[in-house]
Amino acid sequence: MNFMRDVTPDQKKVDVKKVIQFLVEFVKNPVQGISILPDWNWASLFAVQILLALASGVLSGLLKLNFYRVLYGIFLMPVVTTVTALLLALFLYYYFQLFENRSESFRKIFILVILSSIPFYLFQIISEYFAPITLIGFAFTALLAIVGLCENFNVQKKRAYTICGGLFVLVLIAWFTNRN
Repeated sequence: MNFMRDVTPDQKKVDVKKVIQFLVEFVKNPVQGISILPDWNWASLFAVQILLALASGVLSGLLKLNFYRVLYGIFLMPVVTTVTALLLALFLYYYFQLFENRSESFRKIFILVILSSIPFYLFQIISEYFAPITLIGFAFTALLAIVGLCENFNVQKKRAYTICGGLFVLVLIAWFTNRN
């Protein structure tokens, strides 16, 4: 009997070197980075998502010297942002199903959501001193998402602007509601 052996690499490992190399290049040129999404496995995706949230939340708390904010950054921020990113990816997944009449890879959509969220995480760090900076970070996130939707999923620019603009309005409403 001839048995075939599976020689594909273990998809449960995070290739830390590749992820860091990509993220360094992404920070240097985010528009180019979002135009060609990396092919990360699920372990890499969740590792990047959780570490970005942890770093953003903890640094925000340390900058303000707020112990409770640091605890929030360690325990709640990774959970809340990961669930939010998954829900946004799910929204986009069903958007493609219902309005574009096609299927797209949920993992690829999740990669887009995580990478386009990087500006939000960076601006979130200093939000303790100037709260509206969060909205500026989310605006950059929306712009990267527009580029990513157009370049990776062939969404028409007008539709991409409508999707991301609508999400930005929802975030704006939630932000104002939370502030008051």
